[in-house]
Amino acid sequence: MNIKTPERKHVVFLIGIVLLVSLVLFLHFRNAEMEEVQVDWSNSFLEDNETEEVEEIVEPAFYVVDIKGAVQHPGVYELAQGSRVHEVIKRAGGFLEEADQKQLNLAELLHDEMMIYVPIEGEEVHTTNINTADGGNSDGRIAINSADAQALEQLPGIGPAKAQAIIAYRDEHGPFKEVDDLLNVSGIGPKSLEQFREMVIIQ
Repeated sequence: MNIKTPERKHVVFLIGIVLLVSLVLFLHFRNAEMEEVQVDWSNSFLEDNETEEVEEIVEPAFYVVDIKGAVQHPGVYELAQGSRVHEVIKRAGGFLEEADQKQLNLAELLHDEMMIYVPIEGEEVHTTNINTADGGNSDGRIAINSADAQALEQLPGIGPAKAQAIIAYRDEHGPFKEVDDLLNVSGIGPKSLEQFREMVIIQ
């Protein structure tokens, strides 16, 4: 069957229109999908960065501690957060022969601006390095349900902003029932909590 020339041109024209419309629709939907993927990736990247920034707020890594009394080299020393009394005594050269070690808790956790006095045998010293009224505990741990901002800032990775966030959460939601409840506080993630988990207590 032969198609007349005008009719053939008409058919070719219609086929061309259909192909052109199909190409435009194909390009439109493909660009839309690419833009959606790019937006999703950008949002995911921003959310990941924001989460990491919240959880990884960098705080000072060292405490400054003043040790006096019966040690080889009394003075001011910098020690990493989480260090204990026996470590600063070692840094100070160790005990003098007449030091009365029984009056010290060598396992006590240090805190910034702490002063340690090592007495000699027969000397009585009635001081404490942790103020329990401000949220400290007799074993050196921080009671998170009663600690004030200054006490909370003794914990590794807890600066003024996080300390205030802990207090604000506690005031709004009531006492913490377990240490893991601190994960509900803005700015404290699993990595942050593991830095001081053993340094806090629920009371």
